[in-house]
This record gives sequence, C-alpha cells and structure tokens, in this order.
Amino acid sequence: MLVGTSMSELLALGDADGQARWIGIRRHQAVVVVIGIGLAGDWLVRNQSSVVELITGLVLLICALPGHDNLTVGELVVVAVRYLGRSRWAEVSFVPERTALALRARGHVTVRGFSLQHRGRLDLSGHDVVRAQDLAAFADAQATSDRSVHVGLHVRSSREGGDTLLSLGEETIAPEGWSESSELLLEIIGLSQAKRSMWLLERWSYLRTASGLVRVLRVRDFTAVPDGRALLERLQQSSEDVTVALHFDVVSGQRAHRMVERAVHRTGSDGAASRSVGFRRTARAERSLERLAQREVLVASGRALLRCAVYVRVGATSERLLRHSVDEVQRRAHDAGLRCERGLGRQALWYCHQLPGGPGW
Repeated sequence: MLVGTSMSELLALGDADGQARWIGIRRHQAVVVVIGIGLAGDWLVRNQSSVVELITGLVLLICALPGHDNLTVGELVVVAVRYLGRSRWAEVSFVPERTALALRARGHVTVRGFSLQHRGRLDLSGHDVVRAQDLAAFADAQATSDRSVHVGLHVRSSREGGDTLLSLGEETIAPEGWSESSELLLEIIGLSQAKRSMWLLERWSYLRTASGLVRVLRVRDFTAVPDGRALLERLQQSSEDVTVALHFDVVSGQRAHRMVERAVHRTGSDGAASRSVGFRRTARAERSLERLAQREVLVASGRALLRCAVYVRVGATSERLLRHSVDEVQRRAHDAGLRCERGLGRQALWYCHQLPGGPGW
C-alpha cells in the first residue's frame, strides 16, 4: 500500500518545521519567558510597583510551561476557551459539479477523487515502490508550475479490505495508474449521492456522527523512524476501521528555493547565536541543520518541496471500542517511531483538515 512505502531512505524526516526551537525551546515560549521575567524582575527592583505587574509576569511564565500534545499551558488554555466558545455542531456537505465535487466543511474546496488500480492485488507490505516513485515524479512535475498544488492520499483499512484514494484539485491531472472514482471519494468522506450532508457533534476527545464515533490523531514527528522502515505501515494495520490521510502542498519552484534558503540561514544563525552566549549546540539541532541543508540541495536539483500533514482517523461504534482502537493506534505508532498528537478540543477542526482536499488546511 502506498502509505507504507519507505520515504526515509531518500530524506531523513524529523520533527515538524513549525516546532522549530531556539536554545531548546520554541520561539514563542522564549518571547513569553523573556517578557514574564522582565515584568517580575521589574517588580522586584523598582519601588512602588503594582502587584498586578508581578501577577502578570508569573502568569506569563506559567503559560510558557510545556503541557500535553506538544502545546504549552498557554496554548492549552486558548484551545479550551475556543472549544467552550464555539458551537458543538459542524456540517460536512458537497455539491456535485461537472467532473468534481464542491466540498464544504470549515472551508470550501473543489476536489476530484482517483482510485488506485491495484491490478489484481492489494499490496499491504509497504513495497509498492513503483507507485511511490510515480507519485514522487508527479510531485516534481507539479513543482515547476507557478502555483502550489494540493495532493491528498487516503488509505482506508477495514475488515473487508482496503482502498487507496488520491484527491486532487479540479485542474490537476492524475498520474498514470489511477482511475477517476467519485464513488470512492464519497465513501472516504462518509457521504453518498443520496446523502449529501452529515452533521458532526464535537466532544472534547472525539466526534459523534450518524454512523458511529470518530477520533482523529495527527502524526507530528518522524525523528525515531529507523532508516529503511516503512513510515506508516503499522498504522494502517492497527485497527479494524482506520483511515490514514496524507496531505501535501507542492510548493511552487521559486517559492520553494526561497523557503529552504531562509530555513537553513535561520537555523544556522540561531546556532551561532546560541553558541555565542554559551549554549552548547545539541546533536538534535545539528541533525536538524543537516536535514535542512540536505533539503536545500534536493530542491536546487529540481526535487519538489512538500508541506506535509498526516492524520489518522479511527472509527468505532462505542466509546469503549474507540478508546481501545485509539490506544492500539498510539501503541503501534510509538513502536514504529512516530509521535501522535491527540487533538483534544480540536476534533472537529482536525476532522475537516483530514478530508479529501483538506478544507481549511
């Protein structure tokens, strides 16, 4: 199956670029800590300072502490406030167009679906290298355009077997080996020609739909995946009802060059700044810089730069079965060297993000 194909042989994948760190902490944490220390220190050294200044400084320092799901305490508070302040109901619907579907969730996107032609076999072992190479060549070709292209790859596993869906924009031509299939596209979404909309009831840790319960996880770190290991193979086989969704934005050529050059320069400058004030450059930071430099070389040689997000959608008929399935998925992810975020308070948002076309992603 395509999702199981090893990608780490070409380029070492690691933590998300959005989690870039400086002297061991994320940048917004550093800003909050500096402001908090400044306010608390000013209260200590200046006479007749307001106690509000001290309280504000302490609150900022507490907000910078790490919490769950790689979020700080302050970010968790923001997530909880947003969850309490919005409606518990969300709708997913579509309108058929000529050769595509206009999908409406938290955003609006026009998408076409293509089913993988398995030619008599469904390869679940992660060795379908030819298909993976075709997709890589497809991404490289899209990178020569002057606009970003969104590509979604969805692999659904169930008791009956499995299906692989490629979702593309209306103007994007699918690579060889894929046949257009609006039926599979609707099945992955959870809709049909007769049922063109559905409502989601959001809870703190899962969603309730007309067909059962759903939980969405997000893979954020590939650091511990051994070289040569299929990245997501174990996730595909971890539950009776699981869909692995990979979303890629193929960045246009000129923008890709600018992005990788800035990333290498920024990381190198941060390392020089941290060493100048006495901080030792960690092995993880050195590996990150090496990975960015490798990426710059590949982009300069014509390879595509991809912005990637990986979601795992788990379904069940009861809360007990859902907890058991999610625990199994997380255990297998950990065994495979992956780190998953639980998405507490963000289930409706992540559900829409993992849909074909990635509305609002």
